[in-house]
Amino acid sequence: MPRSIYFVHVDDLDGKRKPEHLYWAVTDPEQAAQAKKPYDDVKMSGFVEGRYIYSTAVSRHLVPYSLVGTINVVLPIVEKHGELHVIKAHELTAQGDREFGKWMKEAEQIWNSKREDKADKQSLYERLDYQKELTRQDLSQRYLVLYNHSGMNVAAAFFDRGTQKVPFIVDVKLYWAAFSNPEEADYVSAILNSETVNAAIKPFQSVGLLGERDIHKKLLDLPIPQYNHEDAKHRKIAELGAKARIEAARVIVSGDFPIDAGIAKQRGFIRTHLESEMEQIDGLVAKLLDK
Repeated sequence: MPRSIYFVHVDDLDGKRKPEHLYWAVTDPEQAAQAKKPYDDVKMSGFVEGRYIYSTAVSRHLVPYSLVGTINVVLPIVEKHGELHVIKAHELTAQGDREFGKWMKEAEQIWNSKREDKADKQSLYERLDYQKELTRQDLSQRYLVLYNHSGMNVAAAFFDRGTQKVPFIVDVKLYWAAFSNPEEADYVSAILNSETVNAAIKPFQSVGLLGERDIHKKLLDLPIPQYNHEDAKHRKIAELGAKARIEAARVIVSGDFPIDAGIAKQRGFIRTHLESEMEQIDGLVAKLLDK
């Protein structure tokens, strides 16, 4: 927060970013429209050095087993010896990245102006890397499982950083875990997408006007066993998870997928098309958690 500073549309970014190239970036219109006061009037534009452009996903991109696209963000971070570090506007300028230095200088001014007397309590950069949720990420961790922070039902996606031409950063509104191999990620993704797991957390979800909401870490209270390749049941769940992942990706790019519909309809569409796989997974997960 505020997202209007970081979420951007980059017209001339076609494929892999070029670190030294200057790209014209503007605040993403959808994020600007969703911004709340006092940041609802924040819209930024300017050139940005390519090395500061990343990709991410938010809840609206998350469907069972897959993502419906990603979105670009600009972030004042650098990677050194495998670790991420936040870099401030004056440091960007001093090292020669003047354009993004200007961008972040303007961002600092917006933050200080909007926050007024609260600006001294938390800087823009402290907010960006709150509790190290940004810099503790490791971009070398290839296989991720992402699930939604809030909502009525769980949706978990398998994500392979190796398929992205622009480095991927996990947004604060998604929970995530990293795995060393795709088999284990498929196993976890399949379990989290099962109706058994979804039903198990229902009694513990807060309830709003439209029903259950907020998932948070309730999933982590379930007795989900660590993946064991020697266990035939684990391998079968992983195999079905991989099959569902491949089919979900195929469905998304098909002409039938409701690309302009709301996220609830999109998730329902995927579940309907994966009904056979999900029924098999659910039966295995029910037995797995019944130990």
